[in-house]
Amino acid sequence: MNADNTEKLIAKAIAALPYSSPRAGFGARVMAAIEEQAAAETWLQRALKAGGVIVAAWSAGLSFLAARLIHANFGNIAAALIEPGGVSRAFSLLAAHGALILAKLAAAAPLIAGWALDAMPPYHEMTAAAILCAAAVAPLARIRTAADKN
Repeated sequence: MNADNTEKLIAKAIAALPYSSPRAGFGARVMAAIEEQAAAETWLQRALKAGGVIVAAWSAGLSFLAARLIHANFGNIAAALIEPGGVSRAFSLLAAHGALILAKLAAAAPLIAGWALDAMPPYHEMTAAAILCAAAVAPLARIRTAADKN
């Protein structure tokens, strides 16, 4: 058997495979289902794009801020990194400052929540609670697209 003969045998085998055409209107039903799903997911995709833009903008801003702080304090940072034990002391100091800020926020949270909730109508309260719940669940949930379902 040579390559030319093998190709002919393969072509004959493929031609002998049964082929059935789809029923009438199959393409129209598929396109209607795709359009229906695309219309239903439009608001979700827009919200995700807006969220992505917001996250990207905040990330860029924080990156530029971090770069500016490093550039402004490069001498101190380099001295702390060169000094033995400097990095661990820096992290300990950073952790202490973080704990202090968290303690202050925890102490202020009931005051702020009481003030904000007293001034809000009930439907704003429910909306704020729904947004906070969605913000807590969103990182845990994975949004499935049509491509994932197949």
